Amino acid sequence: MRLQIMASVLEFILNGRPVRAEDVSPNTTLLEYLRSIGCTGTKEGCAEGDCGACSVAMLDQNSNGKNCFRAVNSCLMPLALVAGRNIVTVEGVANGELHAVQKAMVQNHGSQCGYCTPGIVMSLFEGFYRDDLKSDWQLDDQLCGNLCRCTGYRPIRDAAIEAFQKSRDGTDRFAEQLKKNPAELSGAEYRAGGESFFRPASLPELFRLLEENSDARLIAGATELGLDITKRYKKFSTLISVEAIPELKEIKGTDTEWRIGAAVTLTQLEEVLSTEYPPIAKMLTVFGSRQIRNRATLGGNLVNASPIGDSAPVLIAYDAKVVLSSAKEERTISLEDFFVGYRKTDLRAEEILKTILLPRIKPAKNVTVKREFFKVSKRREM
Repeated sequence: MRLQIMASVLEFILNGRPVRAEDVSPNTTLLEYLRSIGCTGTKEGCAEGDCGACSVAMLDQNSNGKNCFRAVNSCLMPLALVAGRNIVTVEGVANGELHAVQKAMVQNHGSQCGYCTPGIVMSLFEGFYRDDLKSDWQLDDQLCGNLCRCTGYRPIRDAAIEAFQKSRDGTDRFAEQLKKNPAELSGAEYRAGGESFFRPASLPELFRLLEENSDARLIAGATELGLDITKRYKKFSTLISVEAIPELKEIKGTDTEWRIGAAVTLTQLEEVLSTEYPPIAKMLTVFGSRQIRNRATLGGNLVNASPIGDSAPVLIAYDAKVVLSSAKEERTISLEDFFVGYRKTDLRAEEILKTILLPRIKPAKNVTVKREFFKVSKRREM
């Protein structure tokens, strides 16, 4: 569904019904807005994307351009980012009777205090409609973004296994949504309280907006910027989303390289490259949680230039390059040269990171090259 935002009205679909949010700050998080309109099943725990109590599902596209549901942390998403999107909260999962994942949670005693349960249900909701969830480790990964200190995970895993066995048995209203035309994003413009949000649909439009708004902050998945809002209490006067620009969302392979748009999510990256690049697949399995990877972008992780950013070391080991683009020209440099200091990159004021170039590996005769990824941490998940 294509919905436009006009002036101070922001429109999206919530639990199957159109919602018009008026005069709400673009810096308001989706979680704050949901609770303000009575959707209090979505909880706030950590407000930083760790506990999963705020998880909701969003209709999105996978790497093949097909509709899918993605569990996301609503605490990190500025409300403006859901403009034109289709959101499902725990209140919208049941339809006269409990959904299969809810029934399984009840039957397997997967809930005690219940505070974490709505978020877990939404993670299971995503898993229920996945057609690539086939291994035990994938089930653990599906749940690792949800903390539960009462029940532990055994009954929750049992509930997931029971519910997922039924997911191929028929169709329901959500499965029917997945069969419809892909959920494409259109351009958008929204203003409220002196703050502005733009979602350009082309690179020229993006560069025009950047030139006209010198104070603008680019935003993609918001898994980092969301923390500025919830933990550092920042307010951004102008946000410009890159999620509707085709060149930044595509993954294309040639005989010599993969061209990965900067706004490709880590989940989409995993879907395409995990078989060909085992170290990258291993890196992604310990990169945050499923909810984080469903929103975090490869370009965002690199531009952030954090010394603990997981993607940079493994990509540098593969001699990756980056394409930096402005309204006038493009230039290509090695990823290693892209980083020039602590949280500093070679990006110029008028440039954006457009594409990551990842060489394809062709084994040389009589030469064995081994690449491996290691992450030192006190625990595996999160």
